[in-house]
Amino acid sequence: MIGAIVLAAGSSRRFGGDKRKATLPNGKTVIQQSVETALTCFDEVTLALRYGDNALAAELSPLINNPKLNIFQAPDSALGMGHSLANAIRQVNNWDGVFIFLADMPYLQQATINHLKEAFTANQTNNPIIAPTHNGQLGHPVGFAASYFNELAALTGDKGAKPVMNANTTKVIEVTVDDPGVLKDVDTPEDL
Repeated sequence: MIGAIVLAAGSSRRFGGDKRKATLPNGKTVIQQSVETALTCFDEVTLALRYGDNALAAELSPLINNPKLNIFQAPDSALGMGHSLANAIRQVNNWDGVFIFLADMPYLQQATINHLKEAFTANQTNNPIIAPTHNGQLGHPVGFAASYFNELAALTGDKGAKPVMNANTTKVIEVTVDDPGVLKDVDTPEDL
């Protein structure tokens, strides 16, 4: 099984408030849209929140009432994205691979995610790292075979999974997609 981790443990400093709760034109919050998109494509989704984010966890549970969702508060989230991802990957059981989403990227298209999953499955015997590209730029979500889980669990700092990709460049398969959502994140209110 291939699962998904949605990273939502950042501090939203540039946004000027909690961007995860910002409302999109469709009426959903940024985090709700990102998680729901992942849930439509994966059998198990782990949402990594900041440690102590009890209020948001309680708010999201009824809003996204789905047994496939595991809401997890990353104990080391204050230390950076790498730490949050390392905490989250340790929650995974029996997955053959994982796609790592950023919660502030709500504009991803479901068809794009399914296309990336197909590329992962087609190359699964080669322990791939699947990375979408749009207009020549690497985007998200990035898929990792289970053979990288130990490396992901050892991440620190604020660079996310980039060190694992850089250490395994021969395994990275870039998949060109016609979806600007793989690049478009919400950093400021204007990005909504």
